[in-house]
Amino acid sequence: MYAFCVSKRFQLEHCWVILRKELKWQFEHASQHQRSNKKQKSHFNASLASSTPSTPDSVSLGEDSEPLIYQDRLIGQKAANERLIHRQGKDKVGKVTVTNLLQQFRDTLVEIEDQKKQDRKIMLEQQAMMIQQSQEKQELDKIEKEEQIIKMDISNFDPISAAYFQNRKLEIMQKRGFNF
Repeated sequence: MYAFCVSKRFQLEHCWVILRKELKWQFEHASQHQRSNKKQKSHFNASLASSTPSTPDSVSLGEDSEPLIYQDRLIGQKAANERLIHRQGKDKVGKVTVTNLLQQFRDTLVEIEDQKKQDRKIMLEQQAMMIQQSQEKQELDKIEKEEQIIKMDISNFDPISAAYFQNRKLEIMQKRGFNF
């Protein structure tokens, strides 16, 4: 059909093999076929209508293709909006829809703000937990170092170092509640 109309071979046949069963192309082909049967203007359309027996529900696209079954094509965004406008009436669309859209927008903003507040609260709680964990780790490190000082054998140290570590041991023991 393309070669007859354009006088050259169709170059995108590999695409057609993939897309031929899609609703869009079935609908387009069906509407073209129905128009050609109604008008009978061109010689090609008349010969196509008489040479290929078909029912109103199916069309054969050639020897290797399966017959296509016409189905309702999905409506587009513009068509859906136009239908909505015609159903609701022009006065309602101008006032009610805009008011509804503004209310939805406000509700969405409120939800976003609430989500931001919750996110901030969660973030602050996580930061507080991290700070607390860091402080606990520092405390444990300090206790571990004090334990090492308490267990230290100072008999082999020089007199100054031995005196320093002896005083540190006494401070740690007093801090923990041991009296000497």
